Amino acid sequence: MKLNSGIGIIEKLLPFACFLAAGLLATLTMDLGALTMIVSGIASPGPYRIVPNLLGRWVGSFPSGILFHFTILDTPPIPHEKVLGILCHYLIGISLTSLLLYPHVRIWHRKIALGSALLYGIATCIFPYFVMFPAMGFGVMGFKLDGAGKLACFSALNHVIFGAGIFIWSNLLNKPSLSAQRCADSERIVAVS
Repeated sequence: MKLNSGIGIIEKLLPFACFLAAGLLATLTMDLGALTMIVSGIASPGPYRIVPNLLGRWVGSFPSGILFHFTILDTPPIPHEKVLGILCHYLIGISLTSLLLYPHVRIWHRKIALGSALLYGIATCIFPYFVMFPAMGFGVMGFKLDGAGKLACFSALNHVIFGAGIFIWSNLLNKPSLSAQRCADSERIVAVS
């Protein structure tokens, strides 16, 4: 009895573990894509890069009640801002991935299509363009910065890579659960009878 209840708990938690892993890996894919674009010269964010330090500095200023900065570049660094920025970046990636995967996997019981994942990836540009960049003092889509067009295009390409990462990793990690296989097997047995 205990073994079956343990398997049931694992079956219930497995999709959520897949969401976490897919989000983590999709965000890592995004970061590797950005690095590849910069190193290879395929694309450049221009003179400014939103590095983990800046994200950590921005989020780290929230407890002080500072949500908006004249420019985050002039805001004094805070302790451990790089670690905080990396942690926030990956938590955001996991959360955004889960928002897409949950209805597909848990409600509609289907895999993510490539087009849906890429469209979702580009749609996630809403957050840096209209929340993070303005709050950091860079303006909507970063247009207060020199070379803002490069930053906006780079961000869009990077978010498309994020969407591709969601597609790849969610489809590799999302295998049918044991209970779903059992249901399918029992339906085949009933159909044959």
